[in-house]
Order: sequence, then structure tokens, then C-alpha cells
Amino acid sequence: MKAVFTLTPAESRRLIAKAVVQMEEVKIAKEKAYVILAGGTTNGFIAQELLKERLEPQRFTAGTNCSGFLCATNPSDRHPFPIILERGRVSKKDIRAALEDFSIHTVFIKGANAIDPQGNVGIITSGWDGGTVGNSLGILTSTGLRYLVPVGLEKLIPSVPEAVAAVGSKTFDYSLGANFGMFLLTNANVVTEIRALKILANVSTKLVAAGGIGGSEGSVVLVAEGAEPDVTRAISLIESIKGEKPVPPLKGLCAPCPYSCKFKGMKEEDLPSWVAPHPSRAGLA
Repeated sequence: MKAVFTLTPAESRRLIAKAVVQMEEVKIAKEKAYVILAGGTTNGFIAQELLKERLEPQRFTAGTNCSGFLCATNPSDRHPFPIILERGRVSKKDIRAALEDFSIHTVFIKGANAIDPQGNVGIITSGWDGGTVGNSLGILTSTGLRYLVPVGLEKLIPSVPEAVAAVGSKTFDYSLGANFGMFLLTNANVVTEIRALKILANVSTKLVAAGGIGGSEGSVVLVAEGAEPDVTRAISLIESIKGEKPVPPLKGLCAPCPYSCKFKGMKEEDLPSWVAPHPSRAGLA
């Protein structure tokens, strides 16, 4: 049996989140070790699924791509993260303490900004200290742990290594948004919509088209194939997540701003009309 359907970015995030919490390694980590859930909008969806709380995914990130440019969210606007579960309970430990209490079953979940056909992962860093990856990669690499990376196929690019070679915060002469660098991860445990559907419904899936208008911007068109009971289960799952609301924008304030952005230092009221206002200006805070 074969089925075709379209997923918006928010629907993809929900699908991937549901799959991540059902992964055997995540269940074992939750029972015996640590689940370290770093920032990112997809991780916000995973936090909802793990904790059964309606967290706002747009507040679960330090940096974001919204309103047509890269920006950092204000610390005061963020939900506290990372969320660290120690044997299923929320812990007050930080990432380093959790990793130093070593367990081979610990799972470190980190979102991404790019994925390529070879499975390479790109993670943007705009923090001058390398951010979450810069402060955890050494321990993970030396101990043999891997990042578990949930990432939608809307972020598929031809080559992450080429992307990494093209960027670097101090190399840009002009930046419409935050200037940044990028980490290249070659051995991450990646979960896209394709793997999510394999985990949840045991179907084989192909990406056949992408993009759209009128709310389908960033969407992916997928063909799922398998035994009739499995495809029927996939269809039921997809129908249950259709209509997931888009993640609203949450840009940072442009004054003050540490980045070499075109809008650096501008007052909110002076920004172009196409820039979604910060909630404080829109009366949404």
C-alpha cells in the first residue's frame, strides 16, 4: 500500500517529537541515565511530549530564523533550558555535571539548522564561545556518546561541509541578521520525518517534493509505502497531527544587540514592516 501526504514544518516537528520519545535509547536513558534536552523549536515539541506540558516552542531557543533573518531571542523571553531528566525526573544539574556523571545510556538531544543527503548535520553557532555544541562536543566525542539530532527535511541542503566552509561570523562584510559560524557533525543520530515514520509506523518513506504557499511554506511532500496495516497506521498518525499550529516568531530586540546585523541598534518602531515585531511592541508579552 502507498500513501502520499504533505507536512508543514510544525506538523513535521510534532511527528519527529512523537518518534523521538518512542525511541528505545530515549526510553532507556529516561529510566537509567540522563536525557539532556538542549534548546531548539523541535526540542520544544519534544519537551511537550516528554513532560506532557504545553511549553511554547518559540521560547525554547537561544537563536531563531524568523521574519526572514537569523536572530537571537532575549534571555528574558526564553523558557529555561536545557531540560535535564535524571532517571525520569527533572534535575537541577547542568550539562557538564550530567555528562561527568557518565553513563553510556545518556542521550543528548540537540536540534540542527541543516542536514544533507549524506546525513551530515550543520548547527549554527552565534555565541562567541561556541554555544551548546562548543561546550559539550569534547566530552561527547571523548566518551563515545553521540548527539541525537531531530531535524526536519525542510532543512535539507546539498552539502553541510560546503556550508560550514562558507560561513564564519567575522568573514561577512554584510549580514541581514546575526552573523554566525556553523558546526559540522558527521556521526549524529539523526531523526527526520523519514525515520520518524519508520519508528512509529514501520513504513518506508521518500521525500518527493517540498515548499509551497499559503501556509505550506517549508512543507515537505512524502510518499509512504509498506504493508497495509502499517501504512494505515501512518495515515492515522498523519491525520492526527494535521493542523498543528505554526510556531510564532520571537525575534530579539535590536537594541542592544551584539551582532553585525543590518538592524543592529535600531528601535523596534523603525524596523521594516516585514519584520514581525517583538511581543513587547505587539502587546503580546
